[in-house]
Amino acid sequence: MANINNNLLVRGASGNVGKQFVYRKRGNNTHIVKMPSVKKGAVATKEQTEARERFAEAVLYAQGAIASADLKKEYEKIAPFGSTAYNMAFRDYLKAPVVKKIDASNYNGTPGSTIVVHAKDDFRVASVKVSIFDSAGVLLEEGNALLNPVKRGQWVYTVTLANTGAVISAKATDLPGNEGMLELSL
Repeated sequence: MANINNNLLVRGASGNVGKQFVYRKRGNNTHIVKMPSVKKGAVATKEQTEARERFAEAVLYAQGAIASADLKKEYEKIAPFGSTAYNMAFRDYLKAPVVKKIDASNYNGTPGSTIVVHAKDDFRVASVKVSIFDSAGVLLEEGNALLNPVKRGQWVYTVTLANTGAVISAKATDLPGNEGMLELSL
């Protein structure tokens, strides 16, 4: 893809030229790209249809996100040079958060013991839910973890019931509603 800056002949140009290439604008830059080819009568595969639907949902989320002045400002803060708040919101919709680690070193099954979940997202993790199961898979306890105000990537869950869990599950959710999950067997 060619990138053209400060050229009076193509500044503000858009559309195609001779069905060979297309002018596209992104921010203050004009790009020349190869004309996309679409075969007439081609039927989209199931994967293509699903991808198109997911992109359409991402477009709707991004439009809604930039319609909110506060959220738009937050997305603008993380946008690298050449990207917009819309681009970042679109990307955020397509990328799920990741639960990197569950630290159960302070968990001993008594009320008040803590479980620390390390979760990350390209924009923001909105919530983390912790579930404790016994060895048979029966749910013993479940609740939302609280964001550590100092270590912003850590979420702390305080156990409320006496239990001897065998599996701890953590599910992180981001602003668009994507989920990432990790389980730890004790």
